[in-house]
Amino acid sequence: MLKASNRSENNKSATLRAVETQINLLIEVLEQSARSLRFRGDIERQYLEHRNQRFLEVDAKIIAGGLLVYMLFTWSDFYLGGEKAQQIFSIRAGITGVMFGLLLWIPKSRFSAFIVPLTSIGIWVVGVSVMYFIYLLEGLPRYAYHLGLIPIQVFAMVSMRLSYRSFLTTSVAMLLAYGVVSSQVDLSADQTEIGRIIIALQPYFMAFWFVLIAMGAYLAYVMEEAFRNDYMKNRILALEAERLQLLTQRLQQLSTTDSLTQIANRRHFEQVFTGEWRRCQRMAEPLALVMVDVDAFKQYNDTYGHQAGDDCLRRVAEVMAAGCRRASDLCARYGGEEFVILLPQTTEQEATELADNIRQRIQDLNIPHSASSANVVTISAGVACQVPDKNSEAEDLIRQADQWLYQAKSAGRNQVLHHD
Repeated sequence: MLKASNRSENNKSATLRAVETQINLLIEVLEQSARSLRFRGDIERQYLEHRNQRFLEVDAKIIAGGLLVYMLFTWSDFYLGGEKAQQIFSIRAGITGVMFGLLLWIPKSRFSAFIVPLTSIGIWVVGVSVMYFIYLLEGLPRYAYHLGLIPIQVFAMVSMRLSYRSFLTTSVAMLLAYGVVSSQVDLSADQTEIGRIIIALQPYFMAFWFVLIAMGAYLAYVMEEAFRNDYMKNRILALEAERLQLLTQRLQQLSTTDSLTQIANRRHFEQVFTGEWRRCQRMAEPLALVMVDVDAFKQYNDTYGHQAGDDCLRRVAEVMAAGCRRASDLCARYGGEEFVILLPQTTEQEATELADNIRQRIQDLNIPHSASSANVVTISAGVACQVPDKNSEAEDLIRQADQWLYQAKSAGRNQVLHHD
């Protein structure tokens, strides 16, 4: 039982050290990654899993809303598209249908880990589709579709707000695609007044787009940095709470456990004894107490030294603790070489048999003791049992057990005595 207790204590200590190491590691990673927006090793992978989960819970709804808005602009296709209206509508409806299908399928597939880059590609596809509409049309309708690029860029700012690199990649890719499309369109062919005005305003349109990208990049950087910091701080706080819980358990154990023998100490015994006395008093149940003393222990220390004496007490305590088979039984070190065993719902005869069994098992350890009449370490024990009532006191039971222990030692040691 003591070995199991020691293993449990070692496991708790190892767990506490592991938690403290992890806390220090996360703090170090947080400080090193404050500006780079990338954690090292598995921490980055764990963060991305957390971010993707957040994206699937919140941003998937934003994407669905954006697709609906994209589809609602069908009215502009029929209003401005002329003979190209049906073709533009088909492209718009096809993209929307495929995107909705992917939005429903990807979270349930193994591609869910790539939800952010896939969303980035989807935004780029939508932007390119509008650029293709610009390429198909002529005159004023062509310029009207330029306005559709602005809400797509704004949508990229909203949906990619927690991924600075994805936002920047998507925006730059759309801008490059716009440059390619613009190079394929001869704007000078439109010599109308409105055409010349729009051509003159195109540099301002590009400048405005650059400003949007710059603002979006800054906001995405700030928001991702804050999100990463919150993620790490929440992990550190969770580990700190676990560490505090482990320290509390350790403190509780230290306050109730004897440091030498790793069984209960006297303080813990007195607390439990008081509670059991009151419970047995209410329930009219017997409460047995065994007082144990290692025979001639002073002479053992004088002969073999205090280190051997400590080892002897540990081995004796291990046998006694193993003899307490029920969860309600309590074995404690009472002081020095004296121990006590508390046995609720146990008769005097049962307690005596248990104590004598422990006495025999300790004798069978064959720990050499030249100053003992048995030549090995032995114990003496006194047993007392009582059904507590309102006229009795808990100290009476301790006093009775102690008296029988004294009688056992006076009668020659290595024996168990009780009232009968």
